[in-house]
Amino acid sequence: MEARVAGVPEDEESGLLPRTSAAGRRPSAGSARRAPPQPVWATVDGPLGLPLEEAEGHARRFFLWGFACLPFLWAINCCYFWPVLRSPAAAAASSSSAFSRIRPYVVRSAIGFTIFSVVLLTWAATFIIGGERLFGPGWNDLVMYNVADKLGISGFMG
Repeated sequence: MEARVAGVPEDEESGLLPRTSAAGRRPSAGSARRAPPQPVWATVDGPLGLPLEEAEGHARRFFLWGFACLPFLWAINCCYFWPVLRSPAAAAASSSSAFSRIRPYVVRSAIGFTIFSVVLLTWAATFIIGGERLFGPGWNDLVMYNVADKLGISGFMG
């Protein structure tokens, strides 16, 4: 059996009726209530992620280490800081935005990874589509699948 609060109707106790305010009157239906501001998280793991103060350092490190022949760190930077990347650019340009110091590193990481991906896919497509027709007789020196034949170690496979 539930414990009842003395003097409180059952409907109000269950939340079906609005409660009276501290001043003793009910909130008017015409007054607009503002929702409390949503917390701002710079990382995809929300409250478990980094605080904004540490997030800038991590975003900067991921961005700079991406130049050290580790461009997949740019992709990780974009994925980890996805809320920053998805935030509107106009809001990020204002000085009051929480992401204004992190966003440049994340956007530049996205641009760097896009350029890296285009170059890598173009390079791979050149070899896949072009092949011997594109490279001529030098193709046999470029491909790796005939190394076993050149070294004479392919006899055990067949």
